[in-house]
Amino acid sequence: MKIKLGIPVFLLLLLLLVGCGAKASKEPVAGELLLSETFDSEESWERFSNENYDLKASDGVYHIEVDDTGYIWGQNTLKTEDVIIEVETNQLSAFENNGYGIICRADAENNGDGYYFLISGDGYISIRMGLGDDVPELVEWEENSKINNGQVINKIKAVCVGDYLALYVNDTFVAETTDSTYRSGFTALTGMAGDGGDAHITFDNLSIWKATVE
Repeated sequence: MKIKLGIPVFLLLLLLLVGCGAKASKEPVAGELLLSETFDSEESWERFSNENYDLKASDGVYHIEVDDTGYIWGQNTLKTEDVIIEVETNQLSAFENNGYGIICRADAENNGDGYYFLISGDGYISIRMGLGDDVPELVEWEENSKINNGQVINKIKAVCVGDYLALYVNDTFVAETTDSTYRSGFTALTGMAGDGGDAHITFDNLSIWKATVE
């Protein structure tokens, strides 16, 4: 799947609202802490490697290295339903046309199905849905000033409660939508690179809470 970075005219008003501090329609409430992962063990998360992809926990972080335009992901084995997932990301590669973040409710078959909460190195956000061989948008790629661009740290938070999905970046709400396709599943970390580039992202200090919304 290729990153789409063009902004249609009909999205300009939405972008202005986001840039001016749009508010979430629902307030997420964290409950019981289900998982706190610092990736200190090399066996703490899924490992995979081939000529285009490398997924592994090492040196106290989880690495996703990709030299391809398709999404790659590594998922855990904790099945959840309504959750808040938060993780610190660090882009190590210089190429900024990419996408990376969290998948919630990832399929047990490890086939890429689930909800994708993404940012890019050049300052865009998106909420998408893995569906078969495609990753269609629920919220199309939109520029957002809350992202720290380039080779830098960003905190990503995904809210998956019932059919409500919301994305926060650096503790600030940036997007929301609704969808009822997936109701439960696993947590995954994902990354991809746009045409002609590569991506190397690390993830650390991941937390998963049971959640409700108000």
